[in-house]
Amino acid sequence: MVSKIENEESFEAILDRLASGLSLDEKIAANKAGAEIFKKELHDATPRSDTVYKDKTVHLQDAIIEEVSPSGRVEVGFSSESKRGHIARFQNDGWVATDRNGKKHKQVPGKHFWEKAEHASKGKIQEAVRKSLEATIARKVGK
Repeated sequence: MVSKIENEESFEAILDRLASGLSLDEKIAANKAGAEIFKKELHDATPRSDTVYKDKTVHLQDAIIEEVSPSGRVEVGFSSESKRGHIARFQNDGWVATDRNGKKHKQVPGKHFWEKAEHASKGKIQEAVRKSLEATIARKVGK
């Protein structure tokens, strides 16, 4: 039976590094890894019109951004500068068509591209975040 831990000092140092938790940069790196996957899936699922816009108006696909909050959270959405977020909401959820007199007509069905992108990327996001965290832990352990 072993009564002594070999390399006790290095083992304690590894435990101390792991106990310190994730730094803000490590959280951001893990969250960005997942956000990149969702951003790509959302880009592919977002409808694109054939319209050629003037006055620097961008297509929905080109307005997708990721934003990092001070807490390390990374959010994916449509840029406020593009002023396309409300269009994306109409396209995704659908709307009730009305004429200029306010008379309601038919319900225009939504395309639900946001939900499709979420569904398509769910496992991939978890895998990307897991790989990023594994790399961080391996670096802290010293592998």
